[in-house]
Amino acid sequence: MSRRTAREHIFKIIFQTEFYKEEEIDDAIEIYKENIENSNESDMKFIKDEIKGIMENKGVIDDTINRYAQGWEVGRLAKVDLAILRLAVYEILYVDDIPNRVTVNEAVELTKTFSSDKSPAFVNGVLGRVITNVL
Repeated sequence: MSRRTAREHIFKIIFQTEFYKEEEIDDAIEIYKENIENSNESDMKFIKDEIKGIMENKGVIDDTINRYAQGWEVGRLAKVDLAILRLAVYEILYVDDIPNRVTVNEAVELTKTFSSDKSPAFVNGVLGRVITNVL
């Protein structure tokens, strides 16, 4: 499985967590993971590590999004865009072995596939401000 495909799965799982009570999230993730085809142990480790990191650092990630999403806050963002931003901001802040340009490109591509026509530019702008101001 490519990292792009793995990120798509991560995005979908993070998106789903918005619709579950906190105590149901682990069950929802497990059910989703059972349906991932063509994955190996390495793929699943990457997916699990990313999801765990996003969930554990959600407060810092959301604060970062709020700070750099000029005029928007997490509660007002489309759930699709929010899930993509959480994934990307997590990688920018916490994952050293993925270049920021790769993270931004992958986030924009996910946005083009799953969100509205204006969202890719918005996501790109937010992530650009995060990279410029945080790093």
